[in-house]
Amino acid sequence: MDQGYNEEAAEQATKARKRLNVCKLAAEYLYCKDQYDSDEMKFAEATEKAWHKFTELQKEVFYMHVVQGFSFTGIGDIKGYSPRNAQYHFQYASKKIQSFLK
Repeated sequence: MDQGYNEEAAEQATKARKRLNVCKLAAEYLYCKDQYDSDEMKFAEATEKAWHKFTELQKEVFYMHVVQGFSFTGIGDIKGYSPRNAQYHFQYASKKIQSFLK
């Protein structure tokens, strides 16, 4: 009986873990979404629409600042660019969200 590494089983386990993480995030959003008032819902929808217009760098900076709580200095240190550059990308992402609120 071969008890070595099973690459196929490892890939299936990784896929299952990723699916579970996505399911967790979706359930959290949907559960909370039911509790949003109309203003919060409008802002959530604008963020979702704008997200598709963000550059990859804007997505990264926006996520790191809003979700993970990094300062622009921290983001710059981690990613290797200036805090001003991080702030610039955040501001442009925020402007895209604002454009969907009008």
